[in-house]
Amino acid sequence: MDIRKRLRYFSSKSKKGRSTPLKNKTFSGITLDLSRNFVSNDVFAKMKSLLILNKFSEKRKKLFTNKLISRTESQQVSFINYRNSQVYDKAIEKMSNFYLKIKHNKIISPNGDKIDTIVHIGIGGSILGPKFLSEALENFKKGDFVTYFVSSGDTDEIADLLNKINVERTLFIFVSKSFKTDETMRIKLFIDNYLENNLPNHADYIRKKQFVAISSNKLLCKSLNISSNNIFTFPKTIPGRFSIASPVTLINMFEIGNKNYIKFINGIRSMDSHFLKTKFESNLPINLALINIWNINYLSKHANVIVPYSYRLRNIANYIQQIEMESNGKSITNDIEHTINMTAPIVFGTSGTECQHSFFQATHQGTLNVYFDFIYVKGPDTNSNRFLAANVHAQADLLFKGKKTKNLYKSLNGNSPSNLVSLDRISPDRIGKIISLYEHKVFTEGVIWNINSYDQWGVEEGKVLAKKYLLKN
Repeated sequence: MDIRKRLRYFSSKSKKGRSTPLKNKTFSGITLDLSRNFVSNDVFAKMKSLLILNKFSEKRKKLFTNKLISRTESQQVSFINYRNSQVYDKAIEKMSNFYLKIKHNKIISPNGDKIDTIVHIGIGGSILGPKFLSEALENFKKGDFVTYFVSSGDTDEIADLLNKINVERTLFIFVSKSFKTDETMRIKLFIDNYLENNLPNHADYIRKKQFVAISSNKLLCKSLNISSNNIFTFPKTIPGRFSIASPVTLINMFEIGNKNYIKFINGIRSMDSHFLKTKFESNLPINLALINIWNINYLSKHANVIVPYSYRLRNIANYIQQIEMESNGKSITNDIEHTINMTAPIVFGTSGTECQHSFFQATHQGTLNVYFDFIYVKGPDTNSNRFLAANVHAQADLLFKGKKTKNLYKSLNGNSPSNLVSLDRISPDRIGKIISLYEHKVFTEGVIWNINSYDQWGVEEGKVLAKKYLLKN
């Protein structure tokens, strides 16, 4: 289907005259403001037909009932079904029991001291979600543990950290779906060697009691001497970038406690239910996806700039970047044909107001062809939040409307649409909802583009070639 051609047809049949802005959509503390977009209400309403033509409702139902198949991998896509199941409830219970054992000194260091440091080791989907969650929920941390995140294949990162912490009082969490990820296994090997060279009398104890594996490959974890009690599994049919609602976020339970962790998961589940049951007109993920389709496929916008105006949400762009670009960065359709449509845009971004001094200038007066997602927090009503909200609305208005002046060098381009996503407050529940919102937006786009959002053969082939070069060296 030529989406651009169809959107042009919708536009040609739209009502003449001035169109009112799109109405805000709100669900349980999350508001989506699409009013700064170049699309009329009647055209936007007609875009629902894109969903119908691609059997969206049927595919959405399959996603929730574990019947959606990634055909290039010949496996189910299970993350939505899993995180709304009793199987995950039992996994949370196991996580909670383990967390409480560490907290209440049922598991201690080889010297009998309290374990007070947690190191999470992973890469890609095994770290971006937990790291973002750790930053976002800083105000909800209990303070019982100091936490660190390590992802680099460059062992200088883990070497620097081991020199800074007390290794004997540290829990090491290794996260890898396959438990074969090169970067993660290199770090594990480095720690193993460090223990043998620096703590030979305690090495076996630390590996047995203080090494944790989170993976879908339990047998391999056991073969690498991870204790069965310290292995937390999730289905291999969950794509890594969509694994935030799984034992992958065990470290976050250590940070915020089991009760807040459950509130976070309930927030995800709440937005899941909203996405499944709410009609198109009021459905936040569907509306955000459709406006993306308009900006990409009709206006030919090549990049989506994610700008959080909140220090707590400062790295949300990194998280969204992966779930969008790794999922929908495809040019082959489900019919095994080259697509005629633009798919995933370049996704990038950083904290406002800092970026107002960089790519905002290039958009206001340069030649960039982009659209924005502004993410900000309305409450509590503090001087800081009022300042940030004022900047959000000022930048969004100028990017949308532009400004003409007698001095041409002072004129602003305008013509850059934006979506404003606001939270009434930061809480475990609200962060869960935001994560689920963007995940379902990605799914909806993939259905309309008729691509597989759940494989990643480009990523896999890069790993294969890197291993070949490594063997040559």
